[in-house]
Amino acid sequence: MAGRFSFSVPERRNAGDPWFRIGTLEVTTTILVVLLSVAGMFVYAVDRSLWNELVLWPEDVRNGEVWRIFTWPLANDPDLWTVITLAIFWYFGREIEGLLGRARFAVLLLLLTVIPGLVGTLVDWPQAGLRPVEMAVFLIFVAEYPYARFFFGIPAWALGAVFLGIELLQLLSDRNQDGILFLLATIATAAITARTMGLASSLTWIPAIPVGRSSSSGGHKRRQSRPRGGGDVVAGPWPSTRSGPSRSSDLPQPPPPPAYTAEQAELDALLDKISEVGMDGLSNDEKRRLNDLSKRMRNRK
Repeated sequence: MAGRFSFSVPERRNAGDPWFRIGTLEVTTTILVVLLSVAGMFVYAVDRSLWNELVLWPEDVRNGEVWRIFTWPLANDPDLWTVITLAIFWYFGREIEGLLGRARFAVLLLLLTVIPGLVGTLVDWPQAGLRPVEMAVFLIFVAEYPYARFFFGIPAWALGAVFLGIELLQLLSDRNQDGILFLLATIATAAITARTMGLASSLTWIPAIPVGRSSSSGGHKRRQSRPRGGGDVVAGPWPSTRSGPSRSSDLPQPPPPPAYTAEQAELDALLDKISEVGMDGLSNDEKRRLNDLSKRMRNRK
């Protein structure tokens, strides 16, 4: 590695803890949404009128069919782009669910469905399919891991900017103001909800809604991570900034204890692996170990 950067991964909670099982298939929140979306594709093929009952038609919602605010992401067409959308949602959804746990991730998806659905009803913008929710989940991953590497070493933040830019350009080219409002509502909901749930902690300009979290409720308190937008961060120790006749940087420093040296070497090895193969190249145990080592190094400095 040419340099070091601060990279802290929250420990997974309830990762791999499914709602139920179908044979050997563990049905997590992510898998459940994928299965329901696939079922929507079959409904489209078998009975188009029944599929139409899932679509967000604003006029029908205003006439009392409020279930459409909840069901529109499941109204998917059976085509190749839908399959790609489901694959992307599954890939990034399982990562976010691993950080939040199955219940909190379900709440996140519910908010990403209901709030944009209400906006679509107000601006009279019909909507069907998982695409907006999938885009929001992907952008949450980008906000949490902006320097995760994908194919050809492209960082996550660059892919997120490109995909979001293309989406906006398509809507602008169609002069689709209502569609832009729906997209912005989805992104705003994703950003605020993610910050409220403790993700994307480096994006401090995004407001987080206080919800009265307490340690006794089992919530996972996350340390404020260092800003990631400033490039590589060189590891300490740093000289003291206190004024006075003598400073700690002027005094000879004792050698670090053996345990500290071994843990620093282990942390460096994990950071090197992230640089080479990206965040997805780490196993769940390695991610948890990385988070533990990062906390220890910060506490010792």
